Formats: sequence, structure tokens, C-alpha cells
Amino acid sequence: MESNEQVITSLYTKEVLEFAAVGVKFASLLEQAPSLGERAFIQEAILVLPQLYLSTLRLPDYLYSPEEDYIEEFVTEETYEGVRLRVAELLGEKDSFLSCQAEEMQYSDTPLAAFVSEYLADVYQQTVNLLGILRDENEGALPAAIGRCLFHFHSYYGLHLLEALTALHRLHTQLLSSSDDEEDYRDDEEDEDEGLYESSLD
Repeated sequence: MESNEQVITSLYTKEVLEFAAVGVKFASLLEQAPSLGERAFIQEAILVLPQLYLSTLRLPDYLYSPEEDYIEEFVTEETYEGVRLRVAELLGEKDSFLSCQAEEMQYSDTPLAAFVSEYLADVYQQTVNLLGILRDENEGALPAAIGRCLFHFHSYYGLHLLEALTALHRLHTQLLSSSDDEEDYRDDEEDEDEGLYESSLD
């Protein structure tokens, strides 16, 4: 028979610890979004979101029943809304994008508006709910909590993560393009200044 210590050790696998590390990084990013600025937030988000997707996929596949398993939730409606609003205010008009993946699309012939802030808040909610169980070292609830996380990941928030990542990738590309344009403009100005300087010496 396994000792309690052996059972606990078997729950905290490499994959679970990896999820915890990436999850904390993602949660901190959203909580500190306003202090980072738009460009830094987008750059950090497109780096951490693929890691979070992969680390969630690698979690142990524990059973979870929404009807039978009651597990504490750590993200309240107020916390969710606070995270959503911080990201929405940071991105401004860039928060919205057109989605062809939403369930409502089956009733529509055109893409529907979606929001990066809302989709990231969905990911935050389920990620932090599992992180709370891990932080409290609640071994009794941990298997079902992992199962719950995966259940919601496959139900909706895995897709929301990927759609938010796609939208942020577009924003990142636009920012790079605008930076290149500004650099080209500065180079042109410097060339013109040099030309004027040379002419004045003639």
C-alpha cells in the first residue's frame, strides 16, 4: 500500500508542476496588464499562451463529473470582470475581432464580434481555479480539479485561448509593421538631412 507521501508525490507530476509554473506566469501577466503597456503586454501574451495551451494538454487525464464533483472555485465574478476590464482598457479598440469559430456561427452567415479580453478572462478563470487547489495543497480535490480544468479546456476555453492568440498575433504583426515604417521614415529624414548638409558645403 502506498504511503500518503507517495500518493501526494504521484499527484504532483512533472506535467502538473509545469502547468503551475506557466499558469502563474499567465495569471500575473493579466493581473499586471495596465502597468506593462500595450506593446509589452501583447509580446508577453503571444509567448505565454502557446506554453499554457501545451502544458494544459499534458495534464493527467483525471475523471470529472460536473454533477457529482464539487470543487472550490477561486475566481469570483468580480475577479473575472476585473481581469477582463484591465485587458479591455489596455487594448481599447483593438480588443474586438471577428470570430468564425463561435458556437453562434451556426445561426449566422457572417463572422461575429469577439473580444480578446473576454477570451483571456475565460482562460484565466479556469487556470486560476486549478492554481488555487495547487497552492492550497488540497490533494483530495486535486485529481477532480485537474479533470475540471481539462473538461472546460476541451469544452470552450482551449478554443478561446487559440482565438485570442490569433488576434494578438495580428496585433503584434501590425505593431512590427508600424515600427518598421517609422524606422524607414526616420532613415529617410536622416538621408535628407545629410543631403542638405552636403549641399550647404558645396
